Amino acid sequence: MTSAADSRLVARREAEALLGYAPGSLKVTMQQQRGRWPTPVACRVQGRALLYDLEELRAVAARGGDVRSQRPAGADADGLVTCLSCGRRFRSLGPHLARAHRMTAAEYRAEHRLSATTALMATDVRAALSQARTSAMADDPELVARMRSATPPLQELARRSAEARLGTDDLPAVRAARAAAARTTLPAARQARRDAFEAQARAAGYASVAAAIEATRHLSSRAAAARIGVGASTVKRWRRRS
Repeated sequence: MTSAADSRLVARREAEALLGYAPGSLKVTMQQQRGRWPTPVACRVQGRALLYDLEELRAVAARGGDVRSQRPAGADADGLVTCLSCGRRFRSLGPHLARAHRMTAAEYRAEHRLSATTALMATDVRAALSQARTSAMADDPELVARMRSATPPLQELARRSAEARLGTDDLPAVRAARAAAARTTLPAARQARRDAFEAQARAAGYASVAAAIEATRHLSSRAAAARIGVGASTVKRWRRRS
């Protein structure tokens, strides 16, 4: 490669500030997504820094910046998290918030009206931490017991969770996410329950739940439930349907 004085050619470290990346973040992103980013077009002789076309970098960053995860203000297409206070992107937002904005994660979420579950870490950072915890628990069987002994009671955890969610339950993004989850999970849960009832009826010697209900209609709800292997309320509900 040859040197170039074109002002549109920048080193990767220079591009980070121009594109809104935190120091070191663009390097990690380009290494993880080699096929997405443009290749260097020149080399700066002094310092041996590879130079990139700034407009090409801008085009790629612009295409990726608009793609968001389903979690509000979560990781973007680069796997980074954008700080809503200054617009810069980081692999982990917590240290930046404490250092640059003098606020905690809870204060940041409250200021920007984010849900309590909003991701403040890059996608790969969260995955690495999860893997590290899993490996640590596998290597040290007593670790789980120590973690449980240091964990507050369930009532305290529930109280903290309720406080964290307070003030964000009415956010449109939170409501939309919950509605979407309900549309997916509730039908699946109902179907799983029906499948379990059918399996129980077959185990009791009936072709189906409907057949079991019909065959035991002369019995009381409690007696029929005991024979089929389901609850009395289930028998009553099926009898009302038929």
